[in-house]
Amino acid sequence: MLIKFDNTELDLPVNDNSCRYRAIKGEHSLMLYYSLPEHIEIPLGAYCEFEGETYALESPENFTKHGTRNFEYTLIMEAAQSLLSRYKFRDTTTGKLKFSLTARPKEHLQMLVDNLNQREQGNWTAGTCIDAVEKVISYNHAFCSDALSQIAEAFETEWEIIGKTINLCKVEHNKENPLPLSYGRGNGFKSGVGRSNTDNKKPVEILFVQGGERNIDASKYGSTELLLPKNQTVGYDGQYFSDQPEFDATKARWYVTDEYGFSLRRSDKPLTSQAEDSLDCSHIYPSRMGSVSEVVVVDEENHFYDFIDNSIPNDLDYSKLRLDGETITIIFQEGMLAGKEFEIEQTETNATGYVHSERRFKLKSQEIDGQTMPNNVFCPKVGEKYAVFGITLPDAYIIDDSTKSGASWDMFREAVKYKYENEEQKFTFTGELDGIWAKKDWQNIGERIRLGGYVLFSDGQFQPDGIPIRITGIKDYINNPHSPTIELSNEIVAGSIVSDLRKIETNEVIVDDLHRNAVQFTKRRFRDAQETSKMLEAAMLDNFTNSISPISVKTMQLLAGDESLQFQFVDRVPESNAYIPQRIKHEVTYGTDKVLHSVFDGRGQGVLQHMTIGIKEIKNACLPKEYTYWTLPKYDSQPLTEASEKYYLYAKCSKSNATGRFILSNLSIGMEDEDGYYHFLVALVNSEYEGKRSVVTLYGFTEILPGRITTDKIISSDGQNFIDLVNNAFRTGNQSSSIDWNVTAQNVLTLLNVAIKLGVNVNSTGIQLNPDGSGQLADGAINWDTAGFLKVTGIVKQSTTIITPENYMKYVYYEEDFGSYTFDFNKMSLDIEFKGIFPVDLVETIGYLYLPYSLEYSYTVINIKNNSNIPIPLSGYSYTDWNHPESGTSYSLQPGQKVIYIGIPYYSNSKNELEMRFFRRVTNI
Repeated sequence: MLIKFDNTELDLPVNDNSCRYRAIKGEHSLMLYYSLPEHIEIPLGAYCEFEGETYALESPENFTKHGTRNFEYTLIMEAAQSLLSRYKFRDTTTGKLKFSLTARPKEHLQMLVDNLNQREQGNWTAGTCIDAVEKVISYNHAFCSDALSQIAEAFETEWEIIGKTINLCKVEHNKENPLPLSYGRGNGFKSGVGRSNTDNKKPVEILFVQGGERNIDASKYGSTELLLPKNQTVGYDGQYFSDQPEFDATKARWYVTDEYGFSLRRSDKPLTSQAEDSLDCSHIYPSRMGSVSEVVVVDEENHFYDFIDNSIPNDLDYSKLRLDGETITIIFQEGMLAGKEFEIEQTETNATGYVHSERRFKLKSQEIDGQTMPNNVFCPKVGEKYAVFGITLPDAYIIDDSTKSGASWDMFREAVKYKYENEEQKFTFTGELDGIWAKKDWQNIGERIRLGGYVLFSDGQFQPDGIPIRITGIKDYINNPHSPTIELSNEIVAGSIVSDLRKIETNEVIVDDLHRNAVQFTKRRFRDAQETSKMLEAAMLDNFTNSISPISVKTMQLLAGDESLQFQFVDRVPESNAYIPQRIKHEVTYGTDKVLHSVFDGRGQGVLQHMTIGIKEIKNACLPKEYTYWTLPKYDSQPLTEASEKYYLYAKCSKSNATGRFILSNLSIGMEDEDGYYHFLVALVNSEYEGKRSVVTLYGFTEILPGRITTDKIISSDGQNFIDLVNNAFRTGNQSSSIDWNVTAQNVLTLLNVAIKLGVNVNSTGIQLNPDGSGQLADGAINWDTAGFLKVTGIVKQSTTIITPENYMKYVYYEEDFGSYTFDFNKMSLDIEFKGIFPVDLVETIGYLYLPYSLEYSYTVINIKNNSNIPIPLSGYSYTDWNHPESGTSYSLQPGQKVIYIGIPYYSNSKNELEMRFFRRVTNI
């Protein structure tokens, strides 16, 4: 192998173990093993060529010195894709390392290519890329290699790098002309080919699909979530759908949806197992992706920016499409404002911020990341894409069966692709090509042995009907390239464990975005309490006089609350007394966007159930239909820009029907001040202080009795600690260390930088996780430091090691290498089993298993047989009946005799080694 560096060429005599390994979405490298009589340091950046590919040295060589003239080397040379692990993935517009991007696959891939070209002067290009609806991907200090894996996993596809071209799609080649392979002489595979199932999951026959909730008017559409087209059929050939000109009907499978739009199944074959699966398509909802054609700076000093989109159709007047109770917002998909959401100007009744005759949007400014946007840097640019929310789009954007378009059909196609890939049993084949067979026609065979290349695999016994299956991994040897070992699979290659761990880090971005809403209660100061007292005095609650202010109060009962405020929010209005409405989570929050949000638990609307209106008598229980109910949509206010102003949040409910809505007022309103309506006081919003507003809900009651408090929430003054008894949530701690349930994540106990004490010794730490990444387990018996090194003390028990004739050399003559981890074992227990028929020369020799530490051993003795397939029990023989053969001795069996060998681990103090000593016994057949 010719290695080039510093105008030098070095021809290395690599041994027969040297190989190249390639895998879809995985490794692509050369591993070169060689020996030299002297030490030669090969510098980083050295490169070589193999089979038309260039490989470079990205990490220092490994070598072992056996003497002054015997050096053994291991050199790992990487393909161009290793460069992705060198560079960090940044937002190419803002330079941020921690950010979210909402875009189609092509835009995500282009940002990756732009990142690489910023470092390598335009050598990288984006190749073939799938098309799919936009998805949000959160990046958190990721390397470009991690970002590529995130993109592929988000869109459930694969990636391939050829030279410096990156393809984002399923890796497939020569699908129309697969290479025929089967077991047997002249058929391609050597002995040892086998099949294994990848998991126990049954092939999917019925697929349920759940769509998004945004931009849907449930009162008109009939569902709060996007549904599939009802009773509709589509064909798919693995690449194209039946409404596309490239569609191949001879290869197609056909799919049909049910009458409700909930699920789909095959229409060209009957159901057999009825195995079900589900797909989350909540990222798909009715939307229109627009493009900025002109930016108008109305008043730069006051941050008044408008933009125009001339491509908006005549029949799409956004000012007439606002959902009841919703606020129209714009989310930019590209540029400096990518991912940021802005309201347009609008009143409670009119969307004045969109002028359809001019196709003009008027943005409202807001404070984001410490600055008011839009501004001269963070502003829209011509050509950048945006989407509009809080609207109900025309039916054509939701579903149009005549043209097979709209969000519902987009979801149908995505679901079909998922089912197509998951409706067959998943399995893999592994086999080694017959080098003699391959070499005879290598010019035609070699080009088809590539990642993603299709093989027509068959076997007369276990796969009589040949099946096309992809090559997902290839191991070819440098000195014998015609006998590669190939891995075949019919499954899309999944992400690695490393990529799963990366998800934990990227979740931090999502948690940061949601953290403002996770802690639902803003800071509560004494001034807020005083201000609330004055607001309550003006709230026109007729059952109370003005404030009292004694030094102390001594009483048997304290009842806080008013009869008019005895209401709660439930899931729905009961149709009969057989259904008891379930209380749902209702939050009133004030965010950094200066907007007050009144939202329900993941719902677009909720139901207010009043516990006293309409109830004429006190009794043990009322029937569900006896209560009074109103349906209210969720609410987002206009930005509350007047810092000194304070507000009342009311539920305005009709007396003539069961509908209502939230309104915000800076003046108090009596419950029955307006004819035909009730005004129920939901919350008080205090004036702004240090950039924050305190929000306190008022409905419900608190009763204090001797030894007992009945209430819904208990909250600390700083809002960091609380117990929410209604919504089954709590939090205690501060920003650096905390524990919470049902706050950071739903139905999850979250611990941030905590130590768990176990046992009676309070100084004993069972588990400790430190902010710097270090920690310990089991009272310090297992420690890891900030560099990731692991130290273990105590007794470590490993599971039984099975030694067979095929792998015995690995265990008998193999020196363990624990890499960068350090182990400090006081004791170690080792179990070894021998199974199978072993060659005589093995048991005639003393083998060593080198272990660089003291240990105690236990062992399990299993038969070692010679020239016999019948197990020979060892029971009845004592240890002293056995003879220990010397190394190199031989023994000839006489007619009618057989020999039994047994291996016993033996620890040598002098050598500090564990020997595998073999003993034999001769007996009659």
